[in-house]
Amino acid sequence: MGREKRHIPIRTCIACGRKGSKNSMIRLVLNEDGCVVMDRSGSAPGRGAYVCNETRCIEQLKNGKRLGRSFRKKGAEIVRGAR
Repeated sequence: MGREKRHIPIRTCIACGRKGSKNSMIRLVLNEDGCVVMDRSGSAPGRGAYVCNETRCIEQLKNGKRLGRSFRKKGAEIVRGAR
């Protein structure tokens, strides 16, 4: 019998819409305080969204509209990195 392929989680960038592996993207989380933080561990609790690890995609998030739509919170902004 052949080897079974392992499932690779696919995520979509909220800035450009490109699809990629979970490990190739940065996870953003809306924490319990209502702040958007970068989740470097990939396992922080809270509503999550993914963005490409590219400057142009991260720059697109600065206006807050894309973050607000993804997190269902008007005027959401990235405030700091999570552990």
